[in-house]
Amino acid sequence: MKASSITVKECTWTTEECHLVEELDGAVETDRLCLPNIYRSRKVKPRRKKTPVTPTYQVYHTARELFLEVLDREAIWELMRRAPGVKAGGQRLSHSREQSSVLSEEYAEALMWFSIVLQSGLCVGENSRFSPELTQKLDKLQGLLKRNSIQNKILSLTGLEDENKLEALSAFCSHIFRRYQVLHCHGPNLTVTKYRLYHQQGQCSLQLALLADTSSGFICNMFLYSQQQLQKQSRKPVVEQVIRYLLAPFCSQKRVVQIDSSAWMEGKLQNILSGVNMNVHFVPTSQKEGWTGPCLVPHSDPTGSSMDVFLPGLWVTLHTVCINTYVLHTLQRLQLSGRHIQLTEFSQALASQLTADHNISVPVLPRLNSCSYQETGSTHLCKAGTSTKSVATAMENPSSSLLLRFQKKCRRPGVCGLENSGNSCYLNAVLQCLCATVPLVEQLLHWDTRKGLARSKCRVSEVFVHLLEKMWMGSGSSCSPLEVRSALCSVLPQFNNDSQQDAQELLLLLLNTLHDDFNKAAQRQALFSSQPARMEQIKGCSPHSNLVTRLFEGQLSYMCICMHCHHQAHNTQAFTVLSLPVPKGNIKCSIQDCLALFFKQTVLTGGEQAMCSVCGLKRETAIVTCVDRTPEILVLHLKRFGSKGKSQVKLRTNVLFFMKLDLSQFLSGLVPNESSYHLYAVVNHTGHLNMGHYTALCYNSLAQTWHCFDDAAVCEVQEDRVQSPNAYLLFYSHKPFHRPRIAGL
Repeated sequence: MKASSITVKECTWTTEECHLVEELDGAVETDRLCLPNIYRSRKVKPRRKKTPVTPTYQVYHTARELFLEVLDREAIWELMRRAPGVKAGGQRLSHSREQSSVLSEEYAEALMWFSIVLQSGLCVGENSRFSPELTQKLDKLQGLLKRNSIQNKILSLTGLEDENKLEALSAFCSHIFRRYQVLHCHGPNLTVTKYRLYHQQGQCSLQLALLADTSSGFICNMFLYSQQQLQKQSRKPVVEQVIRYLLAPFCSQKRVVQIDSSAWMEGKLQNILSGVNMNVHFVPTSQKEGWTGPCLVPHSDPTGSSMDVFLPGLWVTLHTVCINTYVLHTLQRLQLSGRHIQLTEFSQALASQLTADHNISVPVLPRLNSCSYQETGSTHLCKAGTSTKSVATAMENPSSSLLLRFQKKCRRPGVCGLENSGNSCYLNAVLQCLCATVPLVEQLLHWDTRKGLARSKCRVSEVFVHLLEKMWMGSGSSCSPLEVRSALCSVLPQFNNDSQQDAQELLLLLLNTLHDDFNKAAQRQALFSSQPARMEQIKGCSPHSNLVTRLFEGQLSYMCICMHCHHQAHNTQAFTVLSLPVPKGNIKCSIQDCLALFFKQTVLTGGEQAMCSVCGLKRETAIVTCVDRTPEILVLHLKRFGSKGKSQVKLRTNVLFFMKLDLSQFLSGLVPNESSYHLYAVVNHTGHLNMGHYTALCYNSLAQTWHCFDDAAVCEVQEDRVQSPNAYLLFYSHKPFHRPRIAGL
């Protein structure tokens, strides 16, 4: 390994990249930017264009916070898990105490390793390429760069095949730019540019394409590729494959995209992209200055004929993260006063701060809306990495009062968006409500509970607990529930598709699955424990009840009265969710009206008569329903479907509900005075029965505020905004939740 430099210089598309590869044997399927027929099926909800959430308070994030929000532990894990020696099949972060500690150490080592190299700074313009000053700085690094475990693993990746190296780089970049999509909302005008990579031995075979916001210079997506590898994979022109990759995350958004005219292909590329929901324009070639930055590369032969593609790609990706941090930090500071520094100074100062207090969690960062900042600022940013003019930034620490206000506003455990993995809004909304259920979270995150579930190999519960830990203890503003969805689909195959599903059905099946996992853990504990009394060491597990039954399960009592002989028969039935009918034909009603309709006395007549054990005949029977045992957590489901001819329609009755609910008139005489409930979460549904969107409103007991969760987008709302005509599921608790008692919180 030796210190070197990488120069990234804009270039045009070559003739070879704009031509088809020779015909391959067999038919070639036509791919699209979106999934095939995703917009044709009425049962599938198209991706919604989300309105960016503009912060309602003064935003200030340090450069380090912005950098680490993107380059988190999961990003490093994307590289580590492919390294030789890492346990095969490790597709997720391990959260055992020992392995989590090792990963934290390696993450700190990675930040140290990166920061030492990046302290040389990024330089703008070709004049800075291989400058004596940069060479001297790089020479001084050799004494500081000591081998550690993370460096050894990353170096081992250089021994992989080129195809596997590109796959690792692609996964690394994909994670980073998924985080950027949550953190930043770009403008309507985008541009695609291509770059060549140069090192001190010559040109690198790896090439780079960027999708950037023309108004701010923010890089929205990047693609590192090898022309030869793409030509092997598909006979499509390289330029088409690259542009499809860059535009794929934004295919559902109406944007104007500029592409260099060297990719014109005599109008063929424009025809290929004509079906994309974007306005594609070809502009004259206008090569700009790129940037030069430090890197580490393997030792090559004296002629410099060989050059690994992995490490240059890794360092160029880190350069891109530095540039985006520079742009975001500038955008947020346009409303504040600060000294003007260049990209070189900024990246040097950022690198020096990366290793400071690496164990401190990054606060949850709200999405930055570049458009709102540009309206208030006078500084206009050019293309990322191309402007030599100084721009506004502030590497200085903010004032103590501003920092305290920021921390008070942003550090909110349990307030974490969930990324949509393809029509998964129904899952995200339910998971948010369970995340807001404090007694459930407290016991699931208890170490004894996690240990018992892990020993019993309860996959669904394990990944659910893992997700709760990230939502309450993680540093990101959002996370992905993909592991939970995958585990659920393995036991509930009806959810293994991209169709819209019912949130109430998912909630019931998820609670049943958790119930089974707790029973499995309890049975294993009873089998291997010499003292049955130790069963309670697994929180929420016992031979007769578990966490799910104690929290969510109530009991209904049915009294059947024979209208002929007045004989009474009693039956009971357990419930976890009460499905309440909504009065038909009403524009507005209350939740008490729905409850009264559910508990209304009914009489079975005609063909529905019930058999009387005394009369020995079918008789008209009156059914009286009441609650025999109230649950600690009461979940109410509003049955918003009715018949219109032969088809079902959604009932749009505005059901008024309240922060407090009284069930006293629906209880049996055996129930103690436990009829008062407090609202803490709501699942809303907009749209039709077969096509719509789910969101959640949840009360955070730690911050004592309500938040609206629209997949990954999160915003604070006032209590009077919780009432909605779109309410579908209502979550009530017997007592207001206290501050969560979670170890480490």
